[in-house]
Parts: sequence; structure tokens; C-alpha cells
Amino acid sequence: MQRLKYLFVVGALAVVVGVVVAGPAAAANGGNSDNAHACQQGGHQNRFEAETGRPFKNAGDCVSYGAQGLLPSVLVLNPSPTYGCGTDTCWGTLLGANLQAKAPWTVVVASTQRQLASGFASMAGEVDAVLLNVPCDVDEVDVSSISSAGKEIHRNGIVAPC
Repeated sequence: MQRLKYLFVVGALAVVVGVVVAGPAAAANGGNSDNAHACQQGGHQNRFEAETGRPFKNAGDCVSYGAQGLLPSVLVLNPSPTYGCGTDTCWGTLLGANLQAKAPWTVVVASTQRQLASGFASMAGEVDAVLLNVPCDVDEVDVSSISSAGKEIHRNGIVAPC
């Protein structure tokens, strides 16, 4: 009887240790919740498969890809309410994540291919809030860069904030 009690206590301790160790490890992965949220409400339109560079057709594709633990590459152009529109220009914000380290990025006018801005991602593959001065007569811009897996990504049809 004493031996059975001892085995029960050892087994219970093993379960507790397993939960305590596995809990933070699972949390460190971030889970899939962040990926799913990033893909919703149109977010899939500015995310790409890292291995192919292809954009997602819909939020479901994006969420399924993100469920694999892989974060899609991101290159987003947002209107900036802080800056708004001036008399003949508007300000947008370019953000990027999960790009190749030091990957070049460019923003061009879709109709003329005139370059509006360019730069390089950080060593971590990020582009932190670059303000873009977009002429108000521009309806669309094209944004391109390279994914973390080395594939070209290209997003067009992004409406300028004016």
C-alpha cells in the first residue's frame, strides 16, 4: 500500500512538472491566435506565404497558413490619421515584418512606376513605420520586397490615403 501511495505521489509530481515546463514553452510560441487575428478584417490582403511569395486569396487561407506556426510576410500601407492630407499630398505609413534581413523595399506609383520611397528592412526583417508622402492624384501604389524565405512579394492596388 505504501508503495502504491509513493508511485501516486511521484506520478502527480511528474504531471505538475510537465504542466509547469510545457506551459511557458507553449506561450513562448505565441500560439496561433496572433496569426488568426492578423489575417482578419482584410489583413490577409497584405500578407504573403513566405515560401512562395504569393498573397492569400482570403482570410481562411491566411489563418490556415498561420496555424502552421509560420507568420506570413507582411507589407502594409495604411492611411495615417495623424498626418492626413495636405493641399496636394497625403501621408501614409509603410510597415513590414518577416522580410528577409536587409531586404530592399520600394513603393511606386502604380500607373507610372515612379518611385515614391525605398529602403531596406532591418536585420530582423522589419520595416518600422516609414511615412510616405503620396501625391493626392495617385489612386494606387505598388509595394514590393522579399519574404523571409527569399521570395519576391508584390502588393498592388493599395489605394493611397487621399
